[in-house]
Amino acid sequence: MNKKRWNSVLILMMIGVMVVLAGCQPVANVDVSKALANSFAVKSAESTQTLTVELTADPSAAMTPEDKRMLELFSKITIDITESKMKDPLHASMKGTLGYSGGTIPFEMVMTETNYIIQVEGAKKPLVIRNDAAVWNPAAGSMPMSEELQKQLQQLTVKAVEKMPSLAGFFTSNFPNPNAITVQEVNEFVKGESLNLHKIHAEIYGSELVGLIKGFLTNVLADEQGLKDFISTLYDLYAPFMKQVMQENADPNDPMADMIAPYLNNKTLAVEFVHTFIKTNLKQMLAQYDQSVEAMFASEMGAKAKAWLNDNQVFKMDMYIDKDYMTRKSTAELLLTMPQGLDGGLKSIKVTSEGEMWNINKPVEISQINTSGGVIEVNESGNRINPSKIVASLDPNSQLYKLLKNDLNVTKKEINLFMNEETDLFLSTKPYNDQGTVMVPARFVAERLDADVEWDAASRQVKVTDPLSGAVLLLTIDSTTASVNGQAHQLEKAAVLVDSTTYVPVRFVSESMGAKVTWDQEIQMVTITRD
Repeated sequence: MNKKRWNSVLILMMIGVMVVLAGCQPVANVDVSKALANSFAVKSAESTQTLTVELTADPSAAMTPEDKRMLELFSKITIDITESKMKDPLHASMKGTLGYSGGTIPFEMVMTETNYIIQVEGAKKPLVIRNDAAVWNPAAGSMPMSEELQKQLQQLTVKAVEKMPSLAGFFTSNFPNPNAITVQEVNEFVKGESLNLHKIHAEIYGSELVGLIKGFLTNVLADEQGLKDFISTLYDLYAPFMKQVMQENADPNDPMADMIAPYLNNKTLAVEFVHTFIKTNLKQMLAQYDQSVEAMFASEMGAKAKAWLNDNQVFKMDMYIDKDYMTRKSTAELLLTMPQGLDGGLKSIKVTSEGEMWNINKPVEISQINTSGGVIEVNESGNRINPSKIVASLDPNSQLYKLLKNDLNVTKKEINLFMNEETDLFLSTKPYNDQGTVMVPARFVAERLDADVEWDAASRQVKVTDPLSGAVLLLTIDSTTASVNGQAHQLEKAAVLVDSTTYVPVRFVSESMGAKVTWDQEIQMVTITRD
């Protein structure tokens, strides 16, 4: 399906969610803005959550068999979080399942300030995604981070979490109410406990968005102190980090650094400058807002955007808040209906969620995932993770293996190599035909098949390790004997070293890793395929 069409859908989904989350004015003596802002004031809690995405096909649309297969496969996706525990904003755990038409995949996840640990049923080892400053430190680059800068980056993460209620409050307090918003007293069960709560019901339609955005900008312009406080908070967050960056990478001949330094070293000056800049531009924007919107909708791209801004696009939300303005239960529904004439095969997308929360801001201990048997590092420096490595780490009988390997075909490969081209976009050196044997750069072909390549200069050997098939190949320069998993094999041609590049027979290397090789004499092309 066309990526631009999907991008449009996703952008509109985000706009809808952001609009609702941004906030509202008091209704029936209930401070809705405070209730929304308090969502970011939760330091610890236990909860459950279910998120469902439903895709409805357009019966009149012409789709390719592959698009139709994928739509049927993911016509309904459900993420069911049966256990979620948050000890603090940087330490949490969850257990749940991912469901789709092909089956259900149980998973667990643990989050800390330095990494995410994910255990999926069928995986032989947990996945680890590092999230500490060292991951973002280009140690081998020209500007590696110092220890102090890494420390500042870690502190920035912690401070950002602490400041989130204040930052969110600026948006929630300035966003106007949608046309449909009500509050009523209700009795609801949360974790089996009967509670007296206020139910906030809100609906936002696509036709309201233009007006709501104008109302928000108008309120921001009028909220001088709130805007200054917002800018001040951002300054406190980012200025120390930016100062350290400039200090470590100071260039006496950089005029930009001289321009920025006074603002980084004087908070009052920085806040007043940014405040004046925003206020001046907001005034100009609001003075021409209606005309600008009208002109935008008159353009070709604007007309396409306007087709979405109607009552067929709607977000409905129910929040159940307690006397402390904490959300104890919630339901939401986002419905996006495709405009007439839009290609892509979809008629509508519906996203629904429901959840409840308890033990808010009370002591909570998170669950753990056993990593004593080893882990798979997803973003470790020097570790090249790829789809074949992920699939190889799974039980072939597991649902996740079936999803990735059979349904999504993530390991499927097709590589075309032309012998008669002057240049190749992917190759710095060309393959060549040595009397009927096509020789290719070992690293290029192996890595395109998701294998790892090692060069031993002392023994003049190339080692290719294929995670998917489990094959380990050893080829020695100028030798027609190679080994696969320790067994000797004769080569059509010996591996050779040309200008520091190792060339190997393409058929032997590819077929040893379970791939198929075909030759098209007419166009002088080798095709390597693997499922």
